[in-house]
Amino acid sequence: MAFPLFPKSPGKNKSSERVKPELTPRHDARARLAHPSASAREVAASVKGRAPAPSSPTPEPSVLDPRAITVTGPSSLIELSGAGGQGIEVAEANPGLCAVLENAALLYANGQAVHARSVLAEGIAEDRDAKGSPLAWLGLFDLLQRANDRVAFDQLALQYVVAFERSAPAWEERTPQSRPGARPPTGGYFALSGKLSAAHAPQIENMLAAAQKQSQIRVDLGSLTGADDLGAKALAKGLAALRKRHYALALQHPEKIRHALEGAAKHGREAGEGFWTLLLELLQWQNERAEFEDRAVEFAVAFEMSPPSWEPPLSADAPALRAGAPVAVAERPEALALTGVMVGPSDAQLAKLNEFKEGRSVVPIDMTAVERVDFVCAGALLNAIIRTEAQRKTVQIAGATPIIRALLLLIGISPRHFIKAVQ
Repeated sequence: MAFPLFPKSPGKNKSSERVKPELTPRHDARARLAHPSASAREVAASVKGRAPAPSSPTPEPSVLDPRAITVTGPSSLIELSGAGGQGIEVAEANPGLCAVLENAALLYANGQAVHARSVLAEGIAEDRDAKGSPLAWLGLFDLLQRANDRVAFDQLALQYVVAFERSAPAWEERTPQSRPGARPPTGGYFALSGKLSAAHAPQIENMLAAAQKQSQIRVDLGSLTGADDLGAKALAKGLAALRKRHYALALQHPEKIRHALEGAAKHGREAGEGFWTLLLELLQWQNERAEFEDRAVEFAVAFEMSPPSWEPPLSADAPALRAGAPVAVAERPEALALTGVMVGPSDAQLAKLNEFKEGRSVVPIDMTAVERVDFVCAGALLNAIIRTEAQRKTVQIAGATPIIRALLLLIGISPRHFIKAVQ
């Protein structure tokens, strides 16, 4: 039998034909984002468009549907930090965080407090990681306090003592007017910055209105770079009104603006009446009578009118705020007080941080009166902290309640930033 020296090439058949690519991929990346079992960490990581870190399994009842999250504005609104080229870093191993708490924190940030409470309560009952996380328990205490549910709070307190063998948080009584979970205010803080002008009139009016409601307010003049006659006159009038009421105002860092006013006063009448009245007012608040009397005579000669009379605030025994003297006037250390609900990438309160941090190596932020922070605003706060620390400053956060602290940890703010509030 003859055999061919060269075998024939195999014939084409249907099974060996090239398989045409599918028009629709079997694994669509978009399908994962819509998957109902996405965790809060995956939602947070998706803002940066990177693969999320693996998280521990979450029981089905406490699963967070990403479609239920309303994020105001595109992800590009949360800017990338110039330091290290990183944007929002979702914490990989923050103490106390677990999948259940992350989902609850994200739900609360989105305004779904009832759902967040349900997720935490069920997670603490059934999820191993949540059971062992004190922060998850504290987050539920926080939500129960906000909901004014004393019965559930006390029941949880008994379980907490058994689980951790230590005292549970105490219930905080409050008046009907105060928000759930809030603590009594310790005084308002107002920082005037830039060139003092008529544009500061609304801020000065707010200061006077706050003084009608609060026993003490603080006015920081350290960021003022100058003044015009109208601005100086408006501030002098406001300070005089408080002084005549014997109001306990804490006037902080007046040295720089006072130096500018003294320089202008050398020109006599040309300096303008506003400069003179503000200078005389500051001297009263600083309880410097000899300097005041000299300037008052010069004022009378320059403007041919009677100067203000010497009426220092409170009494001569009150602490004098002299130039360069230490200021100890508030129950808490001087801090930037944030309040209410903070939303979006450009919340007005975040802008205050840029002014407040100037001239400080330590930047304390008091979040005691913050009701809620949404996801995007939390990212903007992280970026602000990164920029601040790039200037060799230290940021400290006090008073953030557990459910808010959990969100800030999830978004990437380090545990080292959180300190206990000074009592």
